[in-house]
Amino acid sequence: MKTVPLRWLIVIPFVVLALVLGMAMYLLSSITIANIADRVGKQYIKEVEGRIYDRVQDFVTPLISIVEMNLDVFSHRPELLNDLTPMAGRFYEQAIPYSQMTFISVATTDGRYVNSSQSPIKSGQHNIAANFVHKPLTMEGFEYDPRVFIGPKIDSDPTFPYDPRVRPFYNLAVQNKQVTWGEIEPYYGFPVLGINLSAPIYGKDGQLLGVTATSIALVELDKYLASLDLVEGAYLFLAEGNGDLIATSEQGNLYQTTNGVITRSNLNNHSNKAFQLASQTLEKGIQELEVEGKKYLYYLRTIDLKYGKQWQIGILIPSSYQQSILDSYTQIAIIITLILFVCIAGIGYLVAWYIGKPIRRLSQAANDKNLKSIQQLPHVLSGVREINSLSRGLRLMADNLSDIMQNLEEKVAERTSYLQGENEYLLESALTDELTGLYNRRGFNQVFEGAIQRAQQQKQQLTFVLCDIDHFKRINDKFGHTVGDLALVSVAMNLRHHVRFSSDIVARYGGEEFTLVFLNTDIAQVLFRLDSIRQGFERNPVVKGEYITMSFGVVHVCEGDILTMEELIEQADKKLYQAKNAGRDQVVI
Repeated sequence: MKTVPLRWLIVIPFVVLALVLGMAMYLLSSITIANIADRVGKQYIKEVEGRIYDRVQDFVTPLISIVEMNLDVFSHRPELLNDLTPMAGRFYEQAIPYSQMTFISVATTDGRYVNSSQSPIKSGQHNIAANFVHKPLTMEGFEYDPRVFIGPKIDSDPTFPYDPRVRPFYNLAVQNKQVTWGEIEPYYGFPVLGINLSAPIYGKDGQLLGVTATSIALVELDKYLASLDLVEGAYLFLAEGNGDLIATSEQGNLYQTTNGVITRSNLNNHSNKAFQLASQTLEKGIQELEVEGKKYLYYLRTIDLKYGKQWQIGILIPSSYQQSILDSYTQIAIIITLILFVCIAGIGYLVAWYIGKPIRRLSQAANDKNLKSIQQLPHVLSGVREINSLSRGLRLMADNLSDIMQNLEEKVAERTSYLQGENEYLLESALTDELTGLYNRRGFNQVFEGAIQRAQQQKQQLTFVLCDIDHFKRINDKFGHTVGDLALVSVAMNLRHHVRFSSDIVARYGGEEFTLVFLNTDIAQVLFRLDSIRQGFERNPVVKGEYITMSFGVVHVCEGDILTMEELIEQADKKLYQAKNAGRDQVVI
């Protein structure tokens, strides 16, 4: 039988249909290109906006959290205000993790004041400032000393009269009787904007005891907006509700000082025409603006910060961005679509009558779920060479599959066993602390949730202990991190020695912090074990005659009581804090 090349059956109808359908597809794509371009631009804006929103929330959250935490501590323990010297150490430790944190302070009603401060433009240089050390209401700067908290006086820092009770942060908090935001304004002596958050402290009888406050420098937000890799011609801004700028993607001052008067830069007086036009349309959502003949997609979103503060994110993207991207690919996309469509339609419509029967036979053999049906196909199935080649290929494939399937089950079993082993190893690595072999925080959270549920369902006692090594930083500084790791391993071994493997839980919660969970154990037995742990540290030095101690915060839950994991951790953390303040090496229940 004479055979015919399949390509001749496809080429002729392909050329005709390609011309007709190509024109139709081009017209259709021209109509839809504008809608596609608009969606691309909006998606880009949403992505940029999401990154800015998350950055602002992460940036401001520590400011709010520290004020709330200090307010809670002073409200429940007003006696801490009698001696502000230890508070210098507390504020110093709170500020260390945050480069944007410039001040953490407390002021009493009798005018005493102490803070932990750092330069708003040189993060990491933390000092202590107080106005009661040598002379009442006289501000001085001091080095931080971890033993006495307020160390030597810094002679280069100025000494000046300072009464916090006349400062805006103090008066605003007292006037509003609640947590209050201050105004955004530049730091004295620094070309950087900052904002503070203050809260009045009241005793149980409702009497005002003082004001605690924090402050952050906003320069990092300005640097962040300028660092974003934007499309050419795009602009970003972060502003207050009245249009006063907090940060922008443009270079330029955020405030001006004229004859001692500070004026914030506003959208409506900015040198950038796009910002000026944006100030006239402060409505949420996406809009279109035209600036000097150039079209922009303009997006505005409000950021609602806690305690009533609102900021606005503004994004302006030139419409030419998405249009240029899509225009460059439109013609290629149309050609590819036409080729695929024409090939499928041409083959299916024009050659179906000629190759339909042998293809149906091939399909039937392939779908018969029996390799013998393919192996029994005739050597010459059709007058089309390509179909005959396909038939031979199927028969060859069937022969190969017959051989492969004889060993397939064994190979699948081996692979399954290997993957199970890999999964078990990965799961153990994800839940275990590499150094100590204890549960890490993720593993602890999983088993602790289950332990709480079992204790509540079976009405059993549960005791949660949060502990950490006293002065662990001193060990690292004195002997190095290698010895510090040995100390952590030694602590892990001591803790593990005093728990029941079948029911209790011990984990490294993070850094030098560890957690213990005792199930169905009365509080007297728990305290006995904790005392044994402490005695173990007294008998056995960690290294080179160096002994360590630990402080413990204990929360005991009786049968039938219900507390969530978050509540247990919060209560234990407070009690651990009490143990630290009471002199360390203690157990606080």
